[in-house]
Formats: sequence, C-alpha cells, structure tokens
Amino acid sequence: MSELMTYVQYFYECRKTQLILLFHEQNIPVELLFYNSYESTQLFYDHLFVQNKDRWAYDGYSITREDIMLLNIHMEEHYIETKEELDLLLQERLGENQFVYIWANLDYLPHWIFGKDYLIEGSLHSVLLKDCQITEDKTLYLLQDNYPKYCDYVDSSCIKNAIFMGDREWTRIVTTVHLDPWNFQEMQKALQQKFAAWRQSLVDDFRIYDHIHHMIYQEPADPRAFYKKLEHTLSLISGSRYLFSRFLEFVNASEEMVRRLDECSQIAERMKNAFTKATFRGKINRKKLSKLCDELKHKEIECFQILTSDAFDPSLSIPSLTSGRLVLK
Repeated sequence: MSELMTYVQYFYECRKTQLILLFHEQNIPVELLFYNSYESTQLFYDHLFVQNKDRWAYDGYSITREDIMLLNIHMEEHYIETKEELDLLLQERLGENQFVYIWANLDYLPHWIFGKDYLIEGSLHSVLLKDCQITEDKTLYLLQDNYPKYCDYVDSSCIKNAIFMGDREWTRIVTTVHLDPWNFQEMQKALQQKFAAWRQSLVDDFRIYDHIHHMIYQEPADPRAFYKKLEHTLSLISGSRYLFSRFLEFVNASEEMVRRLDECSQIAERMKNAFTKATFRGKINRKKLSKLCDELKHKEIECFQILTSDAFDPSLSIPSLTSGRLVLK
C-alpha cells in the first residue's frame, strides 16, 4: 500500500477510501480532492466525544459528490428491488466499463471471517465491482476490497446474498461510477473558488487537545475501548493534515505549510500508535504523551493562524493531465 493510501485510510470511511483508490489507479490526480481535507478539530470532537459516534461513521465535508464532479466523475445511485434488476444493472454498467460500488453484508463476503475480521453479525461494508464474466452456467464478478486487500472473481450468488441478506436501507442502493475526460480550465477556476470559500469558513477552538490531555491522565475502567477512542481521534487528525499537505504540495502552494502540516501529522501519528499499543497493554507513558499533545496543539494553532491569515494567499499551480503525463499550465 502506498503512503498516500495509508493516510487516506486514517481519515476516510471505507466507501470514500475505495473511491480514492479507484481514482488513483485510473491516474486521476486525487490530490486535488484534498483541497478541504484540513478539517476543524471541532468536528472531530463533536463526532467522537459529544455524539459518541464511531470513527468509521465520520463523513466530514471533503470528497463530496460535488467535488468529485470537478474531475468529471459521475456517480449515480440505483435502488434495486429484485435480483433480476441487479443482474441487468451490473452487466450493463460493467459492460460499459463503468465501476460499481455496493454495500454488502459481511457474512456473505468470502474474504471476511466472522470473529476475526469483524465481531457483529450482519455488519456492512463497501466493496467495488470492476468486471463481469458470463459463461453458460455461471456469472462471475470481479470484487475488489482495500481492507482486507482482496481482488478476485466471485460467483454472482455471493454478491446477491451480500446485498439481499443485508440491511435493506443500505444494501439495496447500488452506486455506479463513470469516468469522463475533464476540462482543465473549468476545473481550475472552480477549484480556486472552492478553495478560497473553504478558507474563509474555517473555524476551530482546539479544545480537543485539552480533552485529550485530560484523558491521558485518567484511569479507564475499560482500557481497550478508552484508548481505541483516542487512537481514532489521532488517526483523523493525522490523516487530515497529511492529505491537505499533499494537496498544497501538488499545487505548489506553500513549502512552509507543507512542512508544518507534515509535522502535525507525524506527531499525531506517534500519539495514535501509542494509543494503539495501549489498547492491548492497557497503559501509556503519560508524561511523554502529555508533552506531545501540548506540542501538537501549539503547532496546530500556528498552522491555523497562517492558513486563515490574509497573508496566506497562494496561487494554485494546478497540474493537468496531457497524454498521460502531468504538465503545468
């Protein structure tokens, strides 16, 4: 797995991660879609600690369908009532070299093992279908998953069961993706406008770091769940800052901000890794993590102040794809 995709998985849920992986495989400059991946820690705090929701349910406001359309990528949702409808849709769209995403019941996916990979029966997960092979006696679909990594042909019965034996609200919705050539000039203008509007909307109070600092010195009743929550918190921060840094680097916006954001991501990742170990060991180095938390908060505030200042007004040198190569316009 590339370094980029590692941090994509830190930050995004499974469907967005798989979309980015597909675009990356198709040589689409996914870095442009990270223009607003620097998200306020207030959103992380509210999601994880106020609403007490799972990290994988965090959606945020980056990689939206509107943003994806900047690169002329069309996504269409289809509600499926019958297995016959499903077969017709999959065979038609895959035959047109489109891609298909489904929400699947993990109990029926061949590469997921209950009790090892997931602990709740009937859990849902997004997977990608990339191809279809039809013979006289069977239909096979090429199924790809990023976690766990898997890419192989499976019988159509597997796909049908994964959909029709799942949560009807989710698994009956099939999403098709069609990639078209994109207009560089239109995309550049739209992205610059979106980037400017996003900067103006940024707010943050950084209290999440005070909360983390407080939690570091607590004695948890359930260490595994307690430290898992902190692991997920730092995962979001690390992924967010790394991906936004890659956007700035890609458009040649600010070497200083790239360096500062990478430092924030690295500190957050060190803390994340410490909390990951604590989910098994049940203990942490409080003094060390407290110091890292203070350092991260300080650097985060500095980044935010620069990013939202009038002095920070980068001219985005956006690359375009010409004959399969990136060239500056």
